[in-house]
Amino acid sequence: MKRRNPNVQPLSSINLTSFMDVTFNLLIAFMIIAPTLKHGMEIDLPQVKASNLKPKDSITIVIRKAPQRGEEERIYVDDKRVALEDLTNHITALYQRKRNLDVLIEADKTVPYEIVAKVLHAIQKAGVPGVGLVTEPTTEP
Repeated sequence: MKRRNPNVQPLSSINLTSFMDVTFNLLIAFMIIAPTLKHGMEIDLPQVKASNLKPKDSITIVIRKAPQRGEEERIYVDDKRVALEDLTNHITALYQRKRNLDVLIEADKTVPYEIVAKVLHAIQKAGVPGVGLVTEPTTEP
């Protein structure tokens, strides 16, 4: 024997409250995480008043300061760690694939000038004509 209430109608609306809660939480999470996704490493760039340049096709070389005294500075080419001795060969291989390649150098402001000069020399030996130094804009008016 079935009991059926004739006044019960099927529910044809969707409850959006939980959907909106999940969407809002994801939005907040991505807003917090997105600024840190640019680079996986933190460097303190020097502040310089300069104009922005937008190269067509580029690779980024990041030079981080040594974590402790007596250790070497760390060099990364597009987030892959490379030794200074292998830098010329690595850039030459990238430059052979793409001829209109520019190189951007992001060096921590505490990195010794000697290391930056050695990296520039390695890029020059690789035959890349376009090199740029990445800085942060000054906060002064």
